[in-house]
Amino acid sequence: MHSLTDLKKVSKHAVFCLAAVAGCGMAQAESSYPDRLIMLVSAYPPGGVTDTSGRIAGEILTEKLGQPTMLENKPGASGMIGKQYVARAKPDGYTLSSGGLGGNVIPAVTMKGLPIDVAKAFVPVAGISGFANVLVVGPNSPVKSAKDLAAYAHKKGTVTASSNGVGTSAHLTTELFALKTGIKFEHVPYKGGTEAQIGIANGDLDFGFANMTSAVPMIKAGKLKALAVTGAERADQLPDVPTMKEAGFPDFVVTSWLGLYAPAGTPPEVVKKIGDTVAAGMKEQKYVAKAKAAGMDPMPMNAEEFAAFNDAELQRWGDIAKQANISLDFGK
Repeated sequence: MHSLTDLKKVSKHAVFCLAAVAGCGMAQAESSYPDRLIMLVSAYPPGGVTDTSGRIAGEILTEKLGQPTMLENKPGASGMIGKQYVARAKPDGYTLSSGGLGGNVIPAVTMKGLPIDVAKAFVPVAGISGFANVLVVGPNSPVKSAKDLAAYAHKKGTVTASSNGVGTSAHLTTELFALKTGIKFEHVPYKGGTEAQIGIANGDLDFGFANMTSAVPMIKAGKLKALAVTGAERADQLPDVPTMKEAGFPDFVVTSWLGLYAPAGTPPEVVKKIGDTVAAGMKEQKYVAKAKAAGMDPMPMNAEEFAAFNDAELQRWGDIAKQANISLDFGK
């Protein structure tokens, strides 16, 4: 007959064994990742920067991890449809989001009433690329410079400006431009950057800040007129276009960036594996060339580095939003 003390010892031993088995099972699952297709989701239409950056990351993951990747575009509701899809997915590393400053940081610090808490719904996984925005007008616009645009807007009273969605980097950059120049504008958000730029090219809108990657082909084709870039230095793709600083706005530097995110709760080991893989890939010449060809600069960061960078950007843009008194209602 076993004593009560003996039974307690057996019970404790059983619990320990179960915990050990469970731990081994988790470690085994994480070490075997991935063993099937990985889906990357862009919350914006094809052809934009989020789509392009995600596709480059997908190529890296397919080559380095030996499993296929598929990028699916789920645009709408200023990117929230795609983000909600990923946030609600199983946190196992097989559903990832291509996002960045315009989709994962600015909405979190400027918008009220979002359907999800963007800052808490995702875990940063890897940095991919960075790029400047470019201030553009239509080819038939009388405006020839950023200063001209401000004067034109003041004379007209109210101008129209497009962006690739409410709360995106292009939108907030426009808000900052209005803050620094005192102009009044009507914001016209589109589902994606390409559509927004077509609106400007057709003369339906007065101006907009566009992501470099999607705007450069239209600028070179003469369908858009570039006034200035928002980076600290001139862009390699548009060497004759001045920076905002050169155009008379010394404190106007905005650089956008993109990376990969996973649903909150994704195992740290899986996050690390993806992050290390993408960061290493973005240092290779062929992927550097792909990024450059798309108008982006490589920004390789592993999960730890990207998480720290993401937190710093949340703080930075949160401070800017407060100083500029920018508070937006989602869906309005």
